[in-house]
Amino acid sequence: MKTSNGVASSLLLRLDSRSSTPLHEQLFEGLRARILSGALAPGLRIPSSRQLATELDVARSTVLQALDALIAEGYLVARAGSCTRVAPELPLLAADVPRSGTRSPSTRLRASRGPRLADAARALKSTSSGAPRLGAAPRAFRPGVPALDLFPTARWARTVSRVHARASMGLFDGGDPSGHAPLREAIASHVSASRGVRCVPEQVFITAGTQQAFDEVLRLALNPGDSVWIEDPGYPGSHRAVLAAGGRPVPIPVDGEGLDVSAGLARAPRARVALVAPSHQYPLGVTLSLSRRMALLQWAERTRAWILEDDYDSEFRHRGRPLTALQGLDEAGCVVYVGTFSKSMFPGLRLGFLVAPPSLVDVFCAARAAAPSPASTLEQAALAAFLADGHFARHLRRMRAAYRERGEALLDALRADCSGVLVPRPCDTGMQLRASLAAPLSDLRVRDEAARRGVEVAALSDYFLGRRRESGLVFGFGGVRPDALREGTRILARALEAARRR
Repeated sequence: MKTSNGVASSLLLRLDSRSSTPLHEQLFEGLRARILSGALAPGLRIPSSRQLATELDVARSTVLQALDALIAEGYLVARAGSCTRVAPELPLLAADVPRSGTRSPSTRLRASRGPRLADAARALKSTSSGAPRLGAAPRAFRPGVPALDLFPTARWARTVSRVHARASMGLFDGGDPSGHAPLREAIASHVSASRGVRCVPEQVFITAGTQQAFDEVLRLALNPGDSVWIEDPGYPGSHRAVLAAGGRPVPIPVDGEGLDVSAGLARAPRARVALVAPSHQYPLGVTLSLSRRMALLQWAERTRAWILEDDYDSEFRHRGRPLTALQGLDEAGCVVYVGTFSKSMFPGLRLGFLVAPPSLVDVFCAARAAAPSPASTLEQAALAAFLADGHFARHLRRMRAAYRERGEALLDALRADCSGVLVPRPCDTGMQLRASLAAPLSDLRVRDEAARRGVEVAALSDYFLGRRRESGLVFGFGGVRPDALREGTRILARALEAARRR
């Protein structure tokens, strides 16, 4: 440690030769902090570089480097033939820098409230962050993670390599803002056959995932303050997307038949958008009944509202054919259908799509005109080839069988290890299930106890915006092998017991 009892000491300067921060940086920060705190008054004479170098026991070049930087940034002024002084008209910002000589960006921030936030930003800050993420997948029981261990990695790699090797200049140029034409064609063909979606390729727009699709639709549909029906409990990303677009989220209860349309009509009859997952609601896993589907479509047609259909994982119906999409029943052109490949392929593939009603195609084209391609054109071309070659359809068939096996394994394990405390609800679609807490336990407490033991499970309470009507847990099983699921339920049983004792 280099210190001084002379002029440098009077300036409260301390340099640490053992620090990883260079000495000239330490001196720069030390003088800067003293100037901004007001300890070195405007116009005060600074000792000569020779004096400082002698007393601090450093090379004069070190001192000159620090002084030159302070002069360049306006903290000091130097006149030819005269001494160096603190800038005479420097505004004092007492809390601007720390008293120490470090340059940590986080500690240099002022202890103030910062710039004023918009109402939507303040609301976003208050949204629940949900279950803590405990590390990389696969992990019991993180929701939303597909079976990465079963993905045909080698086949995908060969497809990508072939597309890259044969890529034309058009693929390197950025591509069509609406998306790669062969991929739009492949998606239109796929969703028409598998989901009952009625569309042509011109209605398909490629997105960088579900959230970008939500953002794009809501920004075209909403004026500031417009009401949006969102499911309660529901996917937190829906709530965030509405807030980010300046809308007012209106939580609408979900029961065994899905979104309660009559409650929506009572709470916000003139809402501009209804954001729903009719085929497999998250997190409850229910399906919107036919009577409510028709009521929702009639409301949208009557009020000229938009329906944003989130079809995130209904490809994975464990038995029988996937349910027909709500969009397939829409005669008035009110439904925008949104799909993603993050769940059906792998999360790192940030590719999704939306299907716009015919009357809105021109609007979406205009919105995209000045925008870059939403995702890598080479990745889009690879995915188009993967679909066209039949690999995607084969992968989906394999995943349906795997998720049925893993879902049943989780149900058996929960009944064996957590009976009497948890009541699991069987699921027939997707990669997660929920379980109600039979005992009077806080699901948030159980979630945290499980996290302490390395198990990641979501609390149902985190998905409610309005009054919490049920306490329970949400389990993801898609990315976890059956043996690991059983080990996870044994750990969870210990977490449940610990939560009961607290």
